[in-house]
Amino acid sequence: MEGIDLKHYHDEEFDHHLLIKTYVGHDKTDSKEELMTMPQQKLFEVLSSGTVKGETLIDLTIAPAFGHLMVAADFFKEIFILDSSDSSLKETEKWLNKEPGAVDWSHAAHISCKLKGVRTEHSKSVSVRRLCQEEHSSGFTSEHLEAEEEKVRRVVKHCLKWDPTNDNPLSSVVLPQADCAISVFYFGACKDHESYRNTFKKLSSLVKVGGHVILFALFNGTYFTIGDHRFSMLNYNEELVKEVLQDNGYTTVIFEVYESKLNTHLVDYKQSGYIVARKEREI
Repeated sequence: MEGIDLKHYHDEEFDHHLLIKTYVGHDKTDSKEELMTMPQQKLFEVLSSGTVKGETLIDLTIAPAFGHLMVAADFFKEIFILDSSDSSLKETEKWLNKEPGAVDWSHAAHISCKLKGVRTEHSKSVSVRRLCQEEHSSGFTSEHLEAEEEKVRRVVKHCLKWDPTNDNPLSSVVLPQADCAISVFYFGACKDHESYRNTFKKLSSLVKVGGHVILFALFNGTYFTIGDHRFSMLNYNEELVKEVLQDNGYTTVIFEVYESKLNTHLVDYKQSGYIVARKEREI
């Protein structure tokens, strides 16, 4: 992307409806599989297995996304949503408060319902593509879908501004250390590798020893597109993640990398990653 002035997620207003429609809208297939359905399925697998458990969850995710939280809300009593984008926080609050014009996440609720209709011990045999294909033919009623969404609204306790450039990213807010922190593609919004390291260290400080981080990553990319605008994506790979986890006192439980199936000019990442790690000590 040399010669093109890229925008940054933390600094710019953008059209959230267009972002969701472009990558994980009802009519998408490949991008929705990689960017929404896969995180929902992987999260369901690890939480239902009991590998990761607890009562309190911190979510640091790019954009106002709720599909993975529909899964997480079955396993955690309290969820705290963090975001560095003011416009994303506004959209998150709008959805949580059921305000007019909020982004429609009913298709994510379909996926969540479908996952929970599959017996836990057989969940790994259900492909992500099948979940997408059966999204609108599963027989779930509007009441089922609304119940999935309301469950998230009940367990989300706060939406908080997260400033990764600040020594105290939450300003004067003090949170108890959580049992788990989830981040879906957020670290791709870091401006360089050093900010990645610093941001992870700050997020890790919010996780108790014995707790876990669950990371969904996009590797070896440089940009993503929203409408007529291109936004910067951090170019990093699994080696940086492994190094940062080790430096912050984590042992890796799961580390999976998948080649991207997308063939589009809208985004240029090459692989997606799914990582679960356990915090062994404070650094």
